[in-house]
Amino acid sequence: MSFIDTITSGDYMPHGHCFLWREDLLLMHVGGDLATAAAYFAIPAALVKLVRQRTDLAFNWIFLMFALFIFLCGVTHVIDSINIWHGYYHIEGVAKVATAIVSLVTAVMAWRLLPTALAIPSHQDLLAKNQQLRAMQQELEAANRELESKVAARTEELRLLASRDDLTGLSNRRELIAVLDRELARAKRYGHALTVAMVDVDDFKLLNDRLGHQAGDQVLQAIARTFEAGCRTSDIVGRYGGEEFLVVMPETGSEAAALLANRLLDSLRQQAIAVNGDRIATTCSIGIASARQGELVEDLVDRADKAMYAAKDAGKDRTVVAD
Repeated sequence: MSFIDTITSGDYMPHGHCFLWREDLLLMHVGGDLATAAAYFAIPAALVKLVRQRTDLAFNWIFLMFALFIFLCGVTHVIDSINIWHGYYHIEGVAKVATAIVSLVTAVMAWRLLPTALAIPSHQDLLAKNQQLRAMQQELEAANRELESKVAARTEELRLLASRDDLTGLSNRRELIAVLDRELARAKRYGHALTVAMVDVDDFKLLNDRLGHQAGDQVLQAIARTFEAGCRTSDIVGRYGGEEFLVVMPETGSEAAALLANRLLDSLRQQAIAVNGDRIATTCSIGIASARQGELVEDLVDRADKAMYAAKDAGKDRTVVAD
């Protein structure tokens, strides 16, 4: 008889003779073996499905080894049930040997895996780490808010630097043109009055030549403070360039603008600017121009500028209204 024939031979005495072929014993043993085998076949199927769908698990191979071990256990229970009627003891022995080998390999692998498995953080460790991460996130959010606040403050500072004259602190020429452009568009849209005053310091070049540019800077700063104090909160005062200032007066006609300009001149006449221990009297010439319908910014400023030169020609220290 060949080896295969020996293995597959079922001519040995079946287990049923040991149970005296009693129905109660047969039912208990066959029912118990088949039910156990069904469970042993279902568990490996669940493990294989888990491994196939959860490819992110770190130890998939140990699940597969457990699945094979449990499956072979189920095979031995099925063969036990068959052996009640047929004596396939060689096949049962092969199945048990295979089960033993797989179980031993699985046990060795499980013990080798144990240190790594024990190193996996526990649920409490993960909760603690999450709390630390939340605390770090809150600190980061607070730092971001502080940084955003500093960036906003710095941006505003840079905006002011870009729109302010370094010497006087008033609006610079670029800011004045931007403001005048907005106010002219608003006056045109709503039909409101808008007037500008071009101011030039009289004999400023002679003052610079006689006392120096530092003294001239002090004079310009003093005039800027006088204009800021004398103008209304709705007016925009700026340094147009050199010794020239521009006052933008929204909602104001030429007559009211001339009255304001004359008050500014009176304030300058009544004060003497202290420069290097000397008291210097300073005057200005002012040209007034009110916006016309459809007029551009440069045209309005040009008319005020020409009115200012007319004030110079008329003897300085006075106000001239354009047209």
